[in-house]
Amino acid sequence: MSAAIAVRGPATAPTRFPVVTVRDGHGERRVLYALQPKQLEAYHLTPLAPPRPGEQRDPDRYAKHIGYGGAAGGGKSYLARAVAVAAALAWPSCTVIVFRRTRDEVWQNHINKFREEVPEVLGGRRLYSWNGEYLCATWFNGSRIYFGHLRQDDDRYRYQGAEYDVMIFEESTHYAWETVRWLVGNRLRATRPYCRPFALYPSNPGNIGHAWYKRLFIDRDYDPSLNEDPADYAFVQAVVDDNAELLKRDPTYIRQLESLPEPYRSWLRKGDWSAGLGLALPMLRREKHIVPPFRVPSSWKLFGAFDWGWAHPFSFGVYAVDEDGRLYKLDTITGRYLLPYQIAERVSTRLEGLGIRIEQLEYITAGTDIFARPRAEERNTPTIAEQLQKHGWTQLRPANTARIAGLNTLRDYLKWEGVGPDGADDDPYLVFVDTPGNRACLEQLENLPSDPNNPEDALKTDADAFGNGGDDMYDETRYAVASRPPRPVSTWADEQIGAWDPEVLAYEAEQSRRIGTRIGAGAAGPLPPDVGVF
Repeated sequence: MSAAIAVRGPATAPTRFPVVTVRDGHGERRVLYALQPKQLEAYHLTPLAPPRPGEQRDPDRYAKHIGYGGAAGGGKSYLARAVAVAAALAWPSCTVIVFRRTRDEVWQNHINKFREEVPEVLGGRRLYSWNGEYLCATWFNGSRIYFGHLRQDDDRYRYQGAEYDVMIFEESTHYAWETVRWLVGNRLRATRPYCRPFALYPSNPGNIGHAWYKRLFIDRDYDPSLNEDPADYAFVQAVVDDNAELLKRDPTYIRQLESLPEPYRSWLRKGDWSAGLGLALPMLRREKHIVPPFRVPSSWKLFGAFDWGWAHPFSFGVYAVDEDGRLYKLDTITGRYLLPYQIAERVSTRLEGLGIRIEQLEYITAGTDIFARPRAEERNTPTIAEQLQKHGWTQLRPANTARIAGLNTLRDYLKWEGVGPDGADDDPYLVFVDTPGNRACLEQLENLPSDPNNPEDALKTDADAFGNGGDDMYDETRYAVASRPPRPVSTWADEQIGAWDPEVLAYEAEQSRRIGTRIGAGAAGPLPPDVGVF
């Protein structure tokens, strides 16, 4: 293979640049893939591209995670195949995998087109052999390109024993963060000394992966505890206007995108990651919603919230309420495959670590499923609630489980922009003390998508067979805020009044006059020493 990369000129610039070429059986050079400028920009971020003239590169310092696209028609799928083939030819005996959501999609979007673009035999020379059972192309130099699918979260375990030098997650936002993180963290590694592993993430906004993609590639908000290094991430924005080949074939495509309803028009036409209803809780910011641990004053009220689970995790949240009605989630306690008495023991142990006894909680609001009476009532089978009550949870009460109303209340407690005096930003009414459990809860809330069929609600998601993902901590947090009064609105929000303002002085004078009148008219003896009259 050779890579020929042209430098774009001001007037006579070509629209496509050859990046993958081979010699056929007659010795003639054939171009397999040629990229347009935006695609080429993304390709240059990979360790496959040769250095530009005068460019100095450290072979061990490169972007290991490359995002591309952000809008429809940017040539994402073509770039994905070009990168896959370039790696297979540049690194003999390497392994590449290209993912789509379903087996049908990977056939339609990649395999059929790949086999049209790259014939098995070219000019009498066999380039690769195709195995339809394993969806694998084995190249003449020993490299392999696999085409995989990730429809369900547990599909990732199909690839558990393999190692991949290059992983390409086409339409990355179709996958949950747990799935992508698990695959990249476990399966992306160099299979040969000369390989430089990296992952490519071509995608549009929206869908269940919108939050993690936006955090990593658009907002560039990285978590050091997850070993996220900003130098490892890069993104190239591409829209349909950057795809001259597509517009040449279909000049009406832009008009089609312009006719879409919002937020899809902003997503697919403009590549606007902040538009629309992709996230159920877009106001979450770690710098606003995470607070350091502190000693809770004895005057604050304490309560708990509980979402029960067996195969999927249970979630117990312990909350404190200050004098102004603000909520502080002190911790989130989770687990699975635990009987009611074991759940009670785990919660009590964590509460003791916080210096709290279970009986100090004013109430525990819980999902209504634990109060359901089994059908075999004649056998007097106790409910989950009754079993927990035997272990000290005597203050259990059914939660308000209304999904849409609960989500709106949670949004109200979490919002902070424009809620202060004169429309200034202020602190949210629900914050999370910095603990591992609360960070896991916050991550679940950050990645919670809106239901595409009902944007007023959050998408209902279940944990996988290994307990990853789901929305159990979200449900528990929703129960907690639904048990509290609506967020108070200060009467002083529009105008701050000082102690010496005329309105305050007049009010105090009137109150003092009334006190003096009552005492002078109906009471015997002098005024009490702590009562003054203007």
